[in-house]
Amino acid sequence: MSEKTKIVPTAALSATERTYRDVLNWIENRELAAGDVLDERRLSEALSVSRTPLRSALSRLLGEGYLVRLANGAMVVREIGVGEVLELLYIRRLLEPEAAMLAVERIPQQRLHNLREELSNPHVMDQGGPESWRKGDDVHDLITEFCSNRSLADVIDQARKRIRVSNIERVPGRGDHADDEHLSIVQAMIDRNREAVHTSVLKHLDNIRDGFLAAFGVGIQHDR
Repeated sequence: MSEKTKIVPTAALSATERTYRDVLNWIENRELAAGDVLDERRLSEALSVSRTPLRSALSRLLGEGYLVRLANGAMVVREIGVGEVLELLYIRRLLEPEAAMLAVERIPQQRLHNLREELSNPHVMDQGGPESWRKGDDVHDLITEFCSNRSLADVIDQARKRIRVSNIERVPGRGDHADDEHLSIVQAMIDRNREAVHTSVLKHLDNIRDGFLAAFGVGIQHDR
């Protein structure tokens, strides 16, 4: 099991690490939205931690680009706009197909078959609902877990996280297409077809990019 997927008991985590994960989870789930000012007293009470681990956690989130400090010293959740999302997708387009080819021979077949079954479940493929998004994330998680290059995986994971916390992450009408694309990626991995894996991941990321460009009225420019 990779470091990324290792389950660490909550009690074993430091107060700073627990606080970091909790606040990041709130940001990812949009319980803390872009532009929200972080009130240290309220956060400290809500998380049952002292100011010291809270400030360390917030400093880490600031350094990772999830927060921004205003001129008056207050920290707010940073807004990630269309331009930055497209830049992050460009990074993923360059790196993730290569990571997928590195991973394809290492992913256990049973995990792939289980994921294919779950993705094929009509209750999961519910027009891009939360369960479908989660299973889509599972496909990309397998790529970074098994690509055998931790530095490459970290860059891809950070790009994915930043896209996830943006307010424009999900484009209307993309859900059904994304489900089919994820199934194609998984099938190519089951077949151990490196070229098909590369092609299917690249096509998926191109379609995400094109969906953003179309949804926000920007002309599509293909650089394939």
